[in-house]
Amino acid sequence: MTGKRYAGWLFPLVLALGLGGLSAWLDRISTVTVEETALNPNEPQYAMEGISGSRFDKQGALQDRLDAQSARQFPDSKEVVFRRPLLQVYAEGKKAYQVGSEEARYDTGSRQILFEKQVVLNKEAADGKPAGRMAADNLTVDTVSKTAAAAGPVRFDYGASQGTADGMTYDYNRGLLRLPSRVKATLYDPQNP
Repeated sequence: MTGKRYAGWLFPLVLALGLGGLSAWLDRISTVTVEETALNPNEPQYAMEGISGSRFDKQGALQDRLDAQSARQFPDSKEVVFRRPLLQVYAEGKKAYQVGSEEARYDTGSRQILFEKQVVLNKEAADGKPAGRMAADNLTVDTVSKTAAAAGPVRFDYGASQGTADGMTYDYNRGLLRLPSRVKATLYDPQNP
């Protein structure tokens, strides 16, 4: 009689201990140890070839488009480096201007692009104003405010006018080009030929 009394509670106890042990063993073998490895800061974290990206305004109209031969981003950097980029900026569905160069650096926080090496900015003719072209060694474009600035020597053509200067700023919204120093230009006034 004593054997039957122990058998009634011994089986559930052995079963509970066995299941508890099995559960602990499964938990141990299924736990994955993740070891974080620091990325090499001299090698890109992301690399892309043949890229094209477009941004649209709230109404769904094309706002700007960026094409490039390649792009890469390094670890812990908000900067994306482009090879042979071409930025096209649109206003009211029409291309306002485009900027191209050999290289560019885009800051994802400020949304500014620093174009470097053989930079060419082309402004489309619009609203009775002639087309314009500017060439420089570097150019910073703010895609939010639609402004551009170059610190070094620039060469420009605006309609039939042309010239050179040390530095420039351009505000697309105001249609204002400023040439701060050493300006040499031949200006053509379409009102007075």
